Amino acid sequence: MCYWSSVLEVVCAVLIRNHRVLVCQRAPGNDLAGSWEFPGGKVERGENLEAALKREIVEELQCSIGIDEALASVEHHYPHLSINLHAFSCHLSPGSPDPTALEHTSIRWVGCEEVAELDLANADQRLWRMIASKIGSICSLDSQSGGSAYSSGPLGS
Repeated sequence: MCYWSSVLEVVCAVLIRNHRVLVCQRAPGNDLAGSWEFPGGKVERGENLEAALKREIVEELQCSIGIDEALASVEHHYPHLSINLHAFSCHLSPGSPDPTALEHTSIRWVGCEEVAELDLANADQRLWRMIASKIGSICSLDSQSGGSAYSSGPLGS
């Protein structure tokens, strides 16, 4: 068993639009290649969580987001590193382009009920179990409000 002297701080966006959640498939050559995850990445030294998340989304998906709220954090130990994953519910910023897969093999908008069926990275899987009921409620509100709850970007897939 490995014991890590430090834990890597990582942020992710649970990006909701038209009662669907954005998931990204890790590219070949990366750790956990082929598994699905919520978009985000590592927090740089001196950076707060929200700033790190906005930067990572621009770098990975070429779009901008608004952060609605902190959802949960989970510490997870992979064989090669330990991470503390912080999740935030988010929406596309007004006027933002649609997300584009720059660092992932694929990106998909999926229904809240479909997320658990994906081959999620272990940390994302643990996180989803913690937040699924809350996100399901947000997706329901989004559906009832015609796609506007936590969604100021264009509607659609």
